[in-house]
Amino acid sequence: MEVVTIGSQWALVVGAQRWEFRHDGRGRVTMQHGAGSWRPVSSRWEDRNSLCWDGVCARGDIPLD
Repeated sequence: MEVVTIGSQWALVVGAQRWEFRHDGRGRVTMQHGAGSWRPVSSRWEDRNSLCWDGVCARGDIPLD
C-alpha cells in the first residue's frame, strides 16, 4: 500500500498491477486500475483486518487518518 495523502489518496500495488484510490471527504471512493477510467466503488470491512473496495482488499495496518 502506498499512501499519497492519508485518508484521501492511496494505491495498492501487487506485482505489476496497480489500483489507485481517491476519497472525496464525503464518504465516496473512486478507483482506477491501470490505465482504466475512474469508477465509484463501495467500501466494506471483511473479517477484522481487511478493508475491501469492490473485491480489491488490503489487509493489516491501514493508515486511514
